[in-house]
Amino acid sequence: MSRPDSSASLELERCMNMQVKVMTFEEHLRHSKVIDEIDDARRVKSFNLNKWNEDMQKNFKKKRKKLYELSNFETLREGVQDLEKEIEEFNTKFIEKRKEIDLLEVEYEKLDDDNREWLLSYAVSCREKLRIENNKIETRLIEENMKKKRGKL
Repeated sequence: MSRPDSSASLELERCMNMQVKVMTFEEHLRHSKVIDEIDDARRVKSFNLNKWNEDMQKNFKKKRKKLYELSNFETLREGVQDLEKEIEEFNTKFIEKRKEIDLLEVEYEKLDDDNREWLLSYAVSCREKLRIENNKIETRLIEENMKKKRGKL
């Protein structure tokens, strides 16, 4: 035969349950921060990639301008061919890196969205469980107070 729960033990259990729920919530918020930090690093790579593209486009423009200033047609033709090869190699590398970074953005965004949805769902679940626990404890406290009052009469 087990001893019935007292309001004090129920209150202690409720407090411990609340602490576990808060700790779980905190852990997922920490996880969300880690995702955000990784995504921030990806964003820096993205900005750097865009800066690289901008710098290279300026470089290509300067080289084109120098080629147009050449008087020898054969030198001009060779220069244009070299520049076209350089631009093509750059564009291939740029597009490859851009795709990698864009895929990471989608993955990190999904992780962040999933984690946020879980946190929202968990918060709703915790609120409902705490409401139920509070109702039980309040009922128990009222019953114990009523017994004490009847015992004094």
